[in-house]
Amino acid sequence: MANHFLISLFTVTMILNSIPLYASTYDEDVLTIYSKVVPRFILMSSQKNTLQDKMEICVLHDKLDERIASSLMDKITTTYPNGIKNYKIKLIESDYSDLEACRNSQLIFIFDTDDKNVNKTIKFSNKHTIFTMAYDAKYLEHGVHASLFLGRKVTPYINLNGIRKNEMELDNTLVRISKIYSNEDVK
Repeated sequence: MANHFLISLFTVTMILNSIPLYASTYDEDVLTIYSKVVPRFILMSSQKNTLQDKMEICVLHDKLDERIASSLMDKITTTYPNGIKNYKIKLIESDYSDLEACRNSQLIFIFDTDDKNVNKTIKFSNKHTIFTMAYDAKYLEHGVHASLFLGRKVTPYINLNGIRKNEMELDNTLVRISKIYSNEDVK
C-alpha cells in the first residue's frame, strides 16, 4: 500500500513538473490597488485623446488565471460603477491566443504568462498604439509600459522607452510621481 502511494505521488509530481504552469500567486489587496489605478493610467496618458464615451480595458490571462482576471474586473466595476470622468468602462476578458479582442482597447492588462505571449502582446500593442500594464514588473524588460512598484508605498513604475517606442505620452504629473524603469532595475 505504501509503495503504491509513493509511486502515485512520484507520478503526479513528474507530470506536474513536466507541464509549464505560469499561474502565479496573486494578492487580493494588490488586485484592489490595480483596480483603482488602471483606468487612471488611461486618463494620464495620450490614450485619453482616443476616448469618446467609453474607455476599453482588455484583461489578458492564461487559462489558469481566469478566476483572478475576473476578480480584477469585478473590482474595477465595483470601484467605478458609473465609470470615471464621464467615461463608461468597458472590460474585455481574453486569453493570449485572441489578442484581436483587444484591438479597440486603450489599455491591455497583462497577467503572468510566458515570454512568448508577452512579446506577442507588446508587438500587438505597438502596432495598434495600446497602453500596456502588467501585474508583475518583470515584464517591463519586454517593453510593457507600466506596472506598480510595491514598497513601503505604492508607486507607479513606468518604462519611458517602451512608451516612446509606442509613440505615446504621459502626463507630467504621472512621470514626476513614478519610478522610471531602466534595464538594471528588474531582473
